[in-house]
Amino acid sequence: MNIVMVQPHGILRRVAPAALAIVPVSLLFGVLAARADWSPLEVLAIGLLGFSGSGQFALLPLAESGAGFATMLLVTASINSRYLPIAYASATRLPTPAGQRVCLAHMLGDEAYAMERPHDSGASLWAIRTSLFVAWVLAGLLGALLGHLVPAAWLGREVNLGYPASVVLMYLSAAQLRARLWLQVRGRGRGRGRGRGRVLAASALCAGLSLLLIHLLGPVYFWIPGIGLASLILWRAGL
Repeated sequence: MNIVMVQPHGILRRVAPAALAIVPVSLLFGVLAARADWSPLEVLAIGLLGFSGSGQFALLPLAESGAGFATMLLVTASINSRYLPIAYASATRLPTPAGQRVCLAHMLGDEAYAMERPHDSGASLWAIRTSLFVAWVLAGLLGALLGHLVPAAWLGREVNLGYPASVVLMYLSAAQLRARLWLQVRGRGRGRGRGRGRVLAASALCAGLSLLLIHLLGPVYFWIPGIGLASLILWRAGL
């Protein structure tokens, strides 16, 4: 395999927009966690050990409602099951030493997967994933500190701080999906028209099945079967 050597400043320029985009999301998580009486140390620990944006947000209402550990583990595992396909697809990029593979695998996220390229070197993977990981963890810690400093009266219970975080996450997901689908279509050369139709049909089928599963199983338990079916459809479509 040919490895493309990329200068450090080139990697940082590539990853900086994504790192800046996740900062407000992690800040909001820290503020929400502080309002739920999480300590800054607990927010730091879940950022370091969990590193799952949507999974962390899902834990907040479960913890506040007194849900058991098994319930929280099941919900988090269901939400984080979306990482299985991207972890499988990016496994060949990881370095050989087991310790490095474990660390890089732990720091894999949606943004890192979107930023990486098939021929990136091991040093490039370290730069991309570490930058995003550190940005998320430190922003969450800062949000927790700010949440404890801001008077509760300034942020009434009727203020839904999770809403802007959801909007940002939705925008990032849509931007990544559009970029990847466009690259897939462009790569088909003369068959671009047929490629575009297949991409759109597969995407529409995935979206339709996900909505059906949400209706049948609810917004929490649809994740695992939804991820499995979407992965199968996209694989069969050659995406």
